Amino acid sequence: MKESDLRRLLPDGIADFNDWHAQISKYNTPLMRHLDSLDIPEKKENWTRTALYEIVLWELDRFPGIDDALFMDLGKAAEIPPEDFRKVKETLCRLLACNHVGMTMATAILRFINPETFQTMNRRNAHVVMPAAMFPEPPSKPGRDYYDTACEFYFKYLAELRKLSCDGFEFRIMDRMLYQIDKASGRKLE
Repeated sequence: MKESDLRRLLPDGIADFNDWHAQISKYNTPLMRHLDSLDIPEKKENWTRTALYEIVLWELDRFPGIDDALFMDLGKAAEIPPEDFRKVKETLCRLLACNHVGMTMATAILRFINPETFQTMNRRNAHVVMPAAMFPEPPSKPGRDYYDTACEFYFKYLAELRKLSCDGFEFRIMDRMLYQIDKASGRKLE
């Protein structure tokens, strides 16, 4: 293919490929600017596992859009004691509103920040603990009603986990073991 053939593929009103590139939002995010600035041939120290993971997540279109304020509020979840788990509600709602962050991802983030208070909730774990309950499915355009419903479901799940926690079944590992229990049961996800 010749350059002239490629130019014929430009959308109407676009002067050249640089102009087109500048108008595609995927290539103009803070993450993309960060990745472009790595300049690894010139700055070899920028090649890190973190850089690799950022590249992979960007390419998979799975990099969560978490702003600095939400990031700081997530860090505060480390200070929430188990009996006050509901204090994370507004932070969890904001997290669920981020691109590429669903209930499982959001609760996994909280779990790794504070495993004595929060645990990951996915379909498997929730089914073991609350078999009759319906896992909250986000609508095509989730809003406050969905976030509130999802949070309440998660809080009920955490309360049920507390009841199951005992000597030999520590709260901090419950999400992992419930997942294994559901898999071992042979239940197929729908």
